[in-house]
Amino acid sequence: MKKGDKPRYPDKFFKALFDNMQIGVIVADSAGFITYINQTYARFLDIDAQRALGQHATELVSNTRLHIVAKTGRAEINYPHKHKGTGYLVHRVPIKENGVVVAVLGLVLFDSATTAIQLAEKLSYLEEKLKQYQKTLSTIHQAIYSFDQIAGSSASFAGAKKEAAQAATTSLPVLITGESGTGKELFAHAIHQASARSAYPFVKVNCAAIPKDLLESELFGYEKGAFTGADPKGKIGKFEIAHMGTIFLDEIGDMPLEMQPKLLRILEMKEVERLGSNKTIHTDFRVIAA
Repeated sequence: MKKGDKPRYPDKFFKALFDNMQIGVIVADSAGFITYINQTYARFLDIDAQRALGQHATELVSNTRLHIVAKTGRAEINYPHKHKGTGYLVHRVPIKENGVVVAVLGLVLFDSATTAIQLAEKLSYLEEKLKQYQKTLSTIHQAIYSFDQIAGSSASFAGAKKEAAQAATTSLPVLITGESGTGKELFAHAIHQASARSAYPFVKVNCAAIPKDLLESELFGYEKGAFTGADPKGKIGKFEIAHMGTIFLDEIGDMPLEMQPKLLRILEMKEVERLGSNKTIHTDFRVIAA
């Protein structure tokens, strides 16, 4: 071959190349039927590669998702998978022509797969524990009142309820103003109850009732040993507790001015740092202030 010439390889070269790769390769069409499987993966599955052609992916591999990726068109990278007790990682990549999925390429990674599947299972366990923890928090920190429980007959009151009900359909911050005793907190409860976040915590913070020197640790939390008298286990802050839910900042006008710049980052970026830590924690919350 001369310099500048494009190499030309026969089909058998590519077949030999894929068959000798130390990763499994499998290809399915848009309906999930197998069009190619290399010898490495066939040996692992203990099947004949030629006879596998034309069979549906679900007939060869337990819990396969090739046909699902063909429908969704979304790649799945580093997904843990198990077959007959052996764990491995899988890439499932949709192949598209003119925006339409025509095939799905599956790459099976055997190296360190046992460790990877163990880590994936541990992550799944931790995620489930987190869900249980959030459910527990939602029962402790929950809204009590709904719009049906707020009584009033005046036109202005009806208008306020209608506006609050509209606010509940969004995740935008809400400011409720009014004189003491007019039911601002009831409206905050009702907005959370009617929102998409109702299954998650409703965390109330009375900015006027918490001593100024404790407000920061209450809102942001702290690590163990962060300051003298701190709980040796550390403490989670209100903004973290409100993850996926709503934080209600009552008497916001009485919050110390020096707290305003500290709140700016968490309100804008939804990121918090506990006292005594340099680790940034992302938390997704909705703010209602009164």
